[in-house]
Amino acid sequence: MDIRERTGDMEEAFRAMLDGFKASLWTAVPAIVQSVDFAKQTATLQPAIKSQQRMPDGSVKAVDLPLLTDVPMHFPTGGGASMTFPVKAGDEALVVFSSRPSDAWQQSGGVQSQIDARTHDLSDVFAMVGFRSNGKALSGVSSSSTQIRSDDGQHVIDLNPASGLTLTSGGVSMALTPGGLAITGGTVTHNGKNIGSTHTHNGVVPGGGNTGTPN
Repeated sequence: MDIRERTGDMEEAFRAMLDGFKASLWTAVPAIVQSVDFAKQTATLQPAIKSQQRMPDGSVKAVDLPLLTDVPMHFPTGGGASMTFPVKAGDEALVVFSSRPSDAWQQSGGVQSQIDARTHDLSDVFAMVGFRSNGKALSGVSSSSTQIRSDDGQHVIDLNPASGLTLTSGGVSMALTPGGLAITGGTVTHNGKNIGSTHTHNGVVPGGGNTGTPN
């Protein structure tokens, strides 16, 4: 019991009761991925905020929250198409808690009845992977285009409404614009043959004959 509830001040006692209620109400906390089950698209996560636990002597101790297991992960999806990510241990996420039991829905989908009366419970959780702490913020994020990219920026699919689509991998870039297709820094090949500007042909004959296949 909060010591404020023992005072004769009813307003202060009410505030203490309300604080106790809010402390048991889970909404969302950051978390760190511990393991992933790609077959089920679920993860085990460790909440990254410690809980405040009142000890018998009245002191307050910070303790780890329990692992959250079998948590559905959010991958953008709709209309028969999905975008997936190779989520791994150590990735950061935001876990959000359902206001009502979600296990029946998770197991069977569709519209389900509540199995009990719990609310905002640690067992009814969803993971939104991708939120980042300051220390893990991406570098070189574009402010003018949409990108699918590796964290190190070496491989990027860039869609810019003003200029077009660009694919970059290391020092090779392919840009598709209204003016055409341009490839820089690489060699164009087909079936292992160089078909770029520096390739040669065999079977060259004078006059109007055709050359052979590329070397």
